[in-house]
Amino acid sequence: MADNWQKVLRAVVDTLKGPRWEVNRVKEWDITIDISRAADRFVLDIANVEGNYTDLFGFGDKVTLRAEMLDGSQPETVLAGFIDDLTENYSIQGNTLRIDGRDSGVYILENDAIPTTHKTITLKDLAAGILGEFGIPFSYSGPTIKIDGKQIRIGQNGWDTIEAHALENDLRLYRIDGKVYIGKFQPMTDVQYTFVDNRLNEKEIAYMSLNRKKAGSSRKREIWAYGTGKAKPVVKLADNSLPAAFKRRQVVSGGKTRADTEKSAKERMARNKIGSNEIELVIKGTRVIHPGRWATIVRRWGPRGYTVKWVIASVRYTCSSSRGETTTVICRPIEEVLG
Repeated sequence: MADNWQKVLRAVVDTLKGPRWEVNRVKEWDITIDISRAADRFVLDIANVEGNYTDLFGFGDKVTLRAEMLDGSQPETVLAGFIDDLTENYSIQGNTLRIDGRDSGVYILENDAIPTTHKTITLKDLAAGILGEFGIPFSYSGPTIKIDGKQIRIGQNGWDTIEAHALENDLRLYRIDGKVYIGKFQPMTDVQYTFVDNRLNEKEIAYMSLNRKKAGSSRKREIWAYGTGKAKPVVKLADNSLPAAFKRRQVVSGGKTRADTEKSAKERMARNKIGSNEIELVIKGTRVIHPGRWATIVRRWGPRGYTVKWVIASVRYTCSSSRGETTTVICRPIEEVLG
């Protein structure tokens, strides 16, 4: 059954100096969009004939990566971001310019949070102050969480500052379509995908390969958190989704109060779950898939066919001379998408 694959045909660069350039010589690329990351990364290798691209671009210039259907319909934006590094290579095989960059999340990674001490502040207001400085939209759906005596030290970036308080209060920090969300994870419902090994209709997306992984090295059934105050409270949490015979324990530092120690234990338990159970699908071509949506994964062929409904955690677009264009989709159970 035929399909219309998409290709990244060009990168549009808006320079800080003003001129806009359309680049039609992108030979290879590696683009990753992940809902758990503060900033999504892209790497482009451009055929730099006679070095004519070399002096046009600089770090901080905005790059918009566009995909076009082969039938000539409207292009779709895959990712927009900013140049971090530029690397020129000259050899007998040809000249290339490598662009390495990240999307707008780079602002909260590369801008240290302003050092200050908050006597009392809510998590929502803390996030609003950090994200609002750079115009990054966000949505808060958690309870009112007051943070007492919060000290932001020199060198702390904004994302880590928000994430630590979100996780220790059993909330999640994630990005979908460039917007930051704080709260219980909820997939978007505007698009739902069905990936199959044998297509039966046009709505299904065929995959070339499927890898299913269960990684247990990071999973711990018990987290013990030891307090640091005079009473030195000990908090013990158990992951009851794991069998009692899975005897693995991790010991972490807590806080001065029992509440702070419980928060430390919850944060570590959440982090340990991320990526412990996932399915990797490799799709032919550069197909625009939006992370943060439901995915139904069907395996019809073989002795152990199955159907599962998981959530898309990340999408990676690659193109190389050896493998051609591929789209790799990582899916996880909803309870383990972000831990």
